[in-house]
Amino acid sequence: MLGEAELGEVMKPKELKIQVNGRTLAGLEFGSAQAPVTILACHGWLDNAASFALLAPRLGDVRLIAFDLPGHGRSEWRAPGDWYAIWDYVLDLHAALDLLELDRVHLLGHSLGAGILSMLAAVLPERVGSLVMLEGLGPLTQSPAEARLQMVKALEWRLAPPKAPSLYQDLDRMVRARTFGRFPVSEAAARLLVSRGVVREEGGYCWSHDPRLLAPSVARLTEAEVKSFFEQIAQPVLVCLADGGIATPESMRRLDWLKDVRLVEIKGGHHPHLEEDTLAAVVDTIATFYRSMEKTEFREKAEICD
Repeated sequence: MLGEAELGEVMKPKELKIQVNGRTLAGLEFGSAQAPVTILACHGWLDNAASFALLAPRLGDVRLIAFDLPGHGRSEWRAPGDWYAIWDYVLDLHAALDLLELDRVHLLGHSLGAGILSMLAAVLPERVGSLVMLEGLGPLTQSPAEARLQMVKALEWRLAPPKAPSLYQDLDRMVRARTFGRFPVSEAAARLLVSRGVVREEGGYCWSHDPRLLAPSVARLTEAEVKSFFEQIAQPVLVCLADGGIATPESMRRLDWLKDVRLVEIKGGHHPHLEEDTLAAVVDTIATFYRSMEKTEFREKAEICD
């Protein structure tokens, strides 16, 4: 077992940049390319790859690749006129796997990332070994009757006059703003996310994310469509939910659609992998799941690094 100093050196992340569909996809790579296991991690809405900076070093001898989703962090925005549909993220990550020549990966997604990776697992069964959904149970949905109104809301947002980006004089103010966001986090967690989520502008700092990420979706999947994806996920699935998180009785019904699922509920908020008092529970839950899988490259490989 590695000590803190050795752990920090071995798992110090490397910046990663690739070209996907003509745009730069940036991210962080933890661990060695020679590690026996590769994990593709995907963050939540308005977060970035730094979301996994505390978790990755504690999963043992693995290579963990976490991209900033398009429009997030240090990745480029989509072209003018394009939108941010969940299925486009799936296509982006599929292309990234091909570019990196990753024939076999395990998927670990938080919130929005869990929804994206649940779809990727369903369409790439031959390349995905397992799926971890942390504080997420698949994509947001709409009923067929809501489709027209959903598109109207998106068109109204698109036609509204653009708002000037908020300019902050110092990073501490941005940290405080992120601390009290839609999903509150601690100051330490906020600093991690802000470290990849801002750009320097004349007179101060701005958020680096594309304002279009705040727009209503043009369309969403229906529950029946999500069910069709979930029923095709044959790999082992871990669902880790926090008692102060976003799960609802409606989303919990989706567990019945998964063939091989383990549910673990822990204490905490929506970002338990970024908080000091809940990180250990997340690490233990995920590492135990990896160790439990029979006949996989994880057998006796994953360990918790204190």
